[in-house]
Order: sequence, then structure tokens, then C-alpha cells
Amino acid sequence: MNAMVKATNTAESLHPLVAAIDFERLKYKNTASREAEMAPDEWDRAQLEYQRFLSLKMLYPQEVLVPSKQVDAIWHAHILDTRAYRADCERLFGRFIDHYPYFGIYGDDDYQALQDAFENTCTLYERHFGKLPHDMEEQAQAARCADHACHVPSSCACRVPGACN
Repeated sequence: MNAMVKATNTAESLHPLVAAIDFERLKYKNTASREAEMAPDEWDRAQLEYQRFLSLKMLYPQEVLVPSKQVDAIWHAHILDTRAYRADCERLFGRFIDHYPYFGIYGDDDYQALQDAFENTCTLYERHFGKLPHDMEEQAQAARCADHACHVPSSCACRVPGACN
């Protein structure tokens, strides 16, 4: 797994197995079909960040990595193509990678663990890919799944038990 180049901002810095994933059908669905939710250039940026996230997960399989909002959107799209996601996980990790949207919501200690994990994710990102993208820095405040904070540390009201009933 040493095939990654340190601190570059190009697709060449991706793990080769991650770079080989075919996202064309997902891109079409999410940028050109009736179900389109992103512009093609927005998808391309988000896909690269998701591929970087997967590359980090390959390099640091024991670390808890926390995705940005941008990464989480592509991850969700990938998961919904269950057959491809399952096969890609097996090829990359030798196992299925679960998505756990509850990290950080179970009290102060859990929330602190989320913050620490995101900080560690950012440190590892910068070590391998250079400076965080501007939109990832902004999203460090709140990655949200269906209007509920799901990953990145957030101060939104949804972090308060009972606030989003």
C-alpha cells in the first residue's frame, strides 16, 4: 500500500485500487439523469475527495476516519449501488465497510471522540494529500445526512438530544 505519493493534489496520489474504481454510472445518475443532484464539476471534486478518503482507509485500516460532507455525499451514492459497493469494499479492504451515522450523538464523550477522529482524519489527509480543500475546511463544522449531523463535528441543534423531534 505504499503506492501512494505523499502530499500531492492529483489523482496520482490515490491508491491504485481506489483509482481503478469505475464511478461513471454513479456520476451519470447524479449529474446527468433525471435524478441529478450535482453539477459534473462538483461531482468530480467530490469523487476525488471520496477516493482520497478510501485511500486513507486502506493505509490506516485501524483508524476511525470521519468523512467531510462532500465525501459523505459520494459515499451515500456509492452505498446505494449495493452490488458495486460490496464488490469494491471486498477488493479494497477484504470486507464490507459499514457506514455508521450515529457517531458523536451519544453524549459528550462520544462527541469528543468524533471531534478527535475528524481532527486525526484531517491530519492524515494533509500528510498524504497536502492542504485541506477550502470546502472541506468549511464543512469541518457540519457534515449532515438528511438535515441531521452525521459525521463531522458540529454545533448544530441536532446534536442536542431531543432537539430534532
